[in-house]
Amino acid sequence: MIFKNCIDACFDCVQAFDRCCGEGCKTSDECHSVREKLETCAEICNLVGRLTAKGFCFPEVYELCARYCEECAKDCEKVDHEYVKACAVAAKKCAEACRECHKDAVKCEKNIRACC
Repeated sequence: MIFKNCIDACFDCVQAFDRCCGEGCKTSDECHSVREKLETCAEICNLVGRLTAKGFCFPEVYELCARYCEECAKDCEKVDHEYVKACAVAAKKCAEACRECHKDAVKCEKNIRACC
């Protein structure tokens, strides 16, 4: 169940980030300061979500995603824009979910496909 939470959180992040970079940043100068970070974070979250959905559980990947989402959330909190604030919330949830998945993935690192 924890891994499903990670998949959902990662794809929620991707959705929020894509919406912000697509709709939000085209019309707002405030978003441009975080746009590149959002795009990179969306790619990381997409990769982690897809790998997890396919049954691959790599602790390092979850840790990377958690750290990057955490950093992204901090940057997004500094921007006063509705879509960027939604990105901060999604990134925090994703970081938390990935940290939980990291803990479980460490336990079964020896048997990669047996975790999920």
